[in-house]
Amino acid sequence: MNDDYNQPHDQAKKCASEAFSRIDREGLPATPDMFELFYCYYSQANSEVVRSIDIMAAQKFELTIDRCRELHKRLLNSDKSKETLAKAEQIVGETLDDVGDMFDSVRSSNEGFSDSMDSINVNITSAVSEEQLKKLLANVMNETQKMVSENQTLEQKLEKSSSKMKQLKEEMEAVREQAYIDSLTGIANRKRFDLEVETLAADAKEKKQPLCAVFMDIDHFKSFNDAYGHQIGDQVLRLVARAFQESLKGKDFACRYGGEEFVVLLPNTPKEGAGKIANILRESVKSKEIRNRKTGEVLTRVTISAGVAEMKLDEEEIQGWIERADKALYQAKRKGRDCVVVTD
Repeated sequence: MNDDYNQPHDQAKKCASEAFSRIDREGLPATPDMFELFYCYYSQANSEVVRSIDIMAAQKFELTIDRCRELHKRLLNSDKSKETLAKAEQIVGETLDDVGDMFDSVRSSNEGFSDSMDSINVNITSAVSEEQLKKLLANVMNETQKMVSENQTLEQKLEKSSSKMKQLKEEMEAVREQAYIDSLTGIANRKRFDLEVETLAADAKEKKQPLCAVFMDIDHFKSFNDAYGHQIGDQVLRLVARAFQESLKGKDFACRYGGEEFVVLLPNTPKEGAGKIANILRESVKSKEIRNRKTGEVLTRVTISAGVAEMKLDEEEIQGWIERADKALYQAKRKGRDCVVVTD
């Protein structure tokens, strides 16, 4: 369970009771992942979980076990992170042990080498024959060679530890990147959006350059699921994401915002240009076909509605700007869908 669940005892009991009741009403199995998803919903520990379930409920999507597991996997599942963290702890522990052993070995070798050199130095001052000096010189060479050998061993151990830490760094970076990718569509997720929008907004204000947000929603998405099943619905989501990836360039950023809603951020783009790009994306999606993979039959075409808002750099915070783009999206839906509304 998430460490962020820190409700008081009475509140935790209430959330748990509501979670089990909802699981029962939806006809879902009372498994740990289902419980965590709905406990998180009722405790409001994760805003994206709350938003996603509310959207599904508002659009009368059936909360099937597959959909709930997809939500849990996308928003809450940290198995990979836990696995990597456990591996990281193991590697760090092993590396620290190795380094500790290395320091002990170096300390012991240095002390032994120092004692040997002190002894040889004393003997040199008292040596009276060439034979004695030869023996002392041989001892110096032996001790030096021993020290070189031990240093080579130490270097090999350090290289091994460095390799382990490099491997750990690569795996941690991979997990971090994976945390920002929507598992279903392969594009950025809401977590990545929250980071990206802050960065792009700050950059736009600093450079005094326009920044636009395009909120997009798949039209009649519920009908896809009702008519063809959630697997076709998932195919529709992937199709839309692929259309965005094919059409956007440069620093343009696209993400799955939640459910069937997507957002595109367009840096250094005024609202007129953003409106044109939104229409290009709309036409790109509309040109795609959803086919039955077994029969090749064309099932349907997909349309999207979009709302565009340019951030008012000197007078607007991010939240207000996002809300204006979202309202423009709903205006597009009220106009009949399959269109773009650019707000002032």
